[in-house]
Amino acid sequence: MIYLLDLNYTLVANSPKRGDPPIRPFIRQIEQEEYRQWLIELLRPHKVILITARPNRYQDVTLARIKDKCGWEPMDAYFAEINSRPHMIKEHLLKTYILPKYGEDGSGYFGLESNPQTRAMYGRHGINAIRVTDQELMML
Repeated sequence: MIYLLDLNYTLVANSPKRGDPPIRPFIRQIEQEEYRQWLIELLRPHKVILITARPNRYQDVTLARIKDKCGWEPMDAYFAEINSRPHMIKEHLLKTYILPKYGEDGSGYFGLESNPQTRAMYGRHGINAIRVTDQELMML
């Protein structure tokens, strides 16, 4: 099983509330991010792909921050390379990179995803997905 891990609102524990203005410059927001360590510990022994709508120009700094704060890194990571809605960005990444590289069978993946539209998109590809929050400690 390969876990498709959402970044904002899933791995990031202190994502800005929806509708709040983002912290600028964006690099300051990344520097203040805290990650769900309990989720990292659950995922640590598994294959994990970080998939996010965050622009790819922030990939290196984001991955370095996660590794520094958590002592962990995903086996692979895909950041937005197109400008679109999150579920469309993630579908592009899924179809362009992940499925061709790791296998087309959706049953080999499991999504940990905050966005309901992305969870629905995963479902169209045969991938089960759930929303993860601190109040919903899910055993993986």
